[in-house]
Amino acid sequence: MKKAIILLAVILLLVPVFTFAQSQVKASKIIDQINNGKAVQYKNAEIIGDLDFRSINDVTPDRKNRERRERTMRKYWSNIYWYNVKSPVSFINCVFSDDVIGYFHDDKKNETHNVIFHENVNFQGCEFKGKSAFKYAKFLEKANFKNTKYHKEALFKYAKFSTDISFSNAHFYGHANFKYTEFPQSVHFNSATFQDYADFKYAKFPKGVSFENAEFDGDACFKYTKFYEPVNFDGVDFKDDVDFKYTKIDGKSFTRYLLKKKFKK
Repeated sequence: MKKAIILLAVILLLVPVFTFAQSQVKASKIIDQINNGKAVQYKNAEIIGDLDFRSINDVTPDRKNRERRERTMRKYWSNIYWYNVKSPVSFINCVFSDDVIGYFHDDKKNETHNVIFHENVNFQGCEFKGKSAFKYAKFLEKANFKNTKYHKEALFKYAKFSTDISFSNAHFYGHANFKYTEFPQSVHFNSATFQDYADFKYAKFPKGVSFENAEFDGDACFKYTKFYEPVNFDGVDFKDDVDFKYTKIDGKSFTRYLLKKKFKK
């Protein structure tokens, strides 16, 4: 009887250890799943190690842009490689303890490495403790970044989305870089918090955008940004400098748009 009680106590003590171990996933395992054509689905997991999409086997050299860029910027661009993620990817309430690398430029080799997501991408409720590099990334299907947290720079510069996208309730502790980002469908930044510099310079919102109740604690730049209705800035809190110089909405001055809204109230 005493032995049975001791054994039961040992098992109960080990259960949390096993549970914790099961909640940790090596990033290399995820890459293996993608390379084997399997769907990636994780919930409430901690991803250990760099999730480096340059380890994807399906790689396409960008011949067209290589030629164009070599003519204009030969010293800085030579070879561009696209890594094709053809499996649906879903991470819900996961923590990325290390870097997520969907973009990398190698100065020594004059190579740029980018990622294309061919299927749905879901990072809802995820926390990025390391880098989150999605510069030039292409999202060909649905993408979801609701309730995400970024401890370092959230690099979405030049990223291209295909459908409506949500960053609602996202929390950017570091630089939120959406410079030149293309949003062909509607996008939501409702109740998002930007603690550092928020850069939307040259971004395009042809189908509308909502920043309702968003909070900008640092500088915000919307210089040269192109907005189209519907645009929602209701309840936005700009606590530092904001730049709307040369900003357009439906091809007209953004200043005129703000004044028009003010007089409507």
